[in-house]
Amino acid sequence: MKQKMRYILSTILLMVTISISAQEGLYIGDIFEHYGKRHGSTMVQLSADVLKPYDITLYKSLSFRPDASGPYNWTWIMACVDQDKHRAKKIKETVFDGNLKSGYYQLPQAKKGINRFILFKTDDKGKRATLIYIEGTLNSAELVSMLFSKK
Repeated sequence: MKQKMRYILSTILLMVTISISAQEGLYIGDIFEHYGKRHGSTMVQLSADVLKPYDITLYKSLSFRPDASGPYNWTWIMACVDQDKHRAKKIKETVFDGNLKSGYYQLPQAKKGINRFILFKTDDKGKRATLIYIEGTLNSAELVSMLFSKK
């Protein structure tokens, strides 16, 4: 029984470590951390079974309403996204009146063969934002095809 409990505990620790290390060194990790469990936010992390057919190993999304004031406001969010996008290859970006409305970026690989992507979008009124982090063996063309295919 003790050995089974150790195994379960080890598995849980490994899963938490993988989840944390996935965004290690990324500023957007702070956005997920701050807004992920707040009232009015929706965070989704899909299981490996659901993701496998799409060559994705990690999918994490967050839909949230940024604080109007305080340290975690729009300015902070945009600074986090901006810091990470400077290290990334731009796949597609929409800017309106000098403000980022949506952006799809490919980050440098953390591990050989594992591509990482950031997707960020704000609503038309600028009141809500959606942030998505994806890891997997899929490439940017496959990601764009999945995002824009009409099924």
